[in-house]
Amino acid sequence: MMFKKVDSLTNNLRIFRDDLYPFLGGGNKGRKMEAIAKDIFSKKAKALVTTGGIQSNHCRAVSVFAAENKMDCTLVLHGSKEEFGKQSGNAKIMRLSGADIVFVDEASQIGSMMDIAMEQYKEKKSKPYYIWGGGHTLEGGLSYIKVVKELKQYCEKNNWFPKYIFHASGTGSTQSGLLAGLDKYGFNTTKVVGISVARNSNQATEIVSKFYEKLCQNYNINCTNKEIIVLDNYLMGGYEKYNSELKKLCINSIKDYGFTLDTCYTGKAFYGMLDYIKKNNINDNDILFWHTGGIFNFLAE
Repeated sequence: MMFKKVDSLTNNLRIFRDDLYPFLGGGNKGRKMEAIAKDIFSKKAKALVTTGGIQSNHCRAVSVFAAENKMDCTLVLHGSKEEFGKQSGNAKIMRLSGADIVFVDEASQIGSMMDIAMEQYKEKKSKPYYIWGGGHTLEGGLSYIKVVKELKQYCEKNNWFPKYIFHASGTGSTQSGLLAGLDKYGFNTTKVVGISVARNSNQATEIVSKFYEKLCQNYNINCTNKEIIVLDNYLMGGYEKYNSELKKLCINSIKDYGFTLDTCYTGKAFYGMLDYIKKNNINDNDILFWHTGGIFNFLAE
């Protein structure tokens, strides 16, 4: 069980340690990619095409998977090519993976560049497989429906059930999967609070809501229409942006909590969670923090 109580912070707050997920570098992207792999193998694909930023946990997981399975791989990255060449963490792993790396200047160019890569592989008879950024696929969402069963086993064994699950919300598939999983396994009163790392609340809420409904429909789950909560109060200027308080929290995370927090994802979510429960006077015994990974982001900072 990848659960932990944070005694140095409180005697009650609990952590789900997805950062310890044992495949493809761990984290929620490793978990999703392991699920997506089944579809890749079933379709007998020989090449992978996906996208992300220069420190993308998702692109790291995809490129490592491709290397492990001797598959071709194209990563369409947005961000500074110069910084990508210098940075450690996920960027270093992607550089060393053997993947073909393509850079775009504008987000609007990502789709067309991925399409070009797909056509190039088809011309080579390489049978490519298209993966949406962040692993935002039905298979990726299913991985988080399934993991709620593990949560339920822990809760029943310890006679404890969370009223709130906090996590870093990016593409929305982790949150959507958790919501569908809570419906499937009877967590009727548990709320999922996503701390947005990039999108505004309205946009993120709409994406999570639609994908949550799609997952329930596709996997025959009785959707209870749980409240969609994505907070954009802690964006700190946007994706990969942070302030001095968050930087301090992350630098001291190993000493204070025994695990890493990064300024892009988990640190921002942890910071937002602490502020939210304080302002709303929420009992810390009711809280589960879902640590989605990010150790390579931490090492690159």
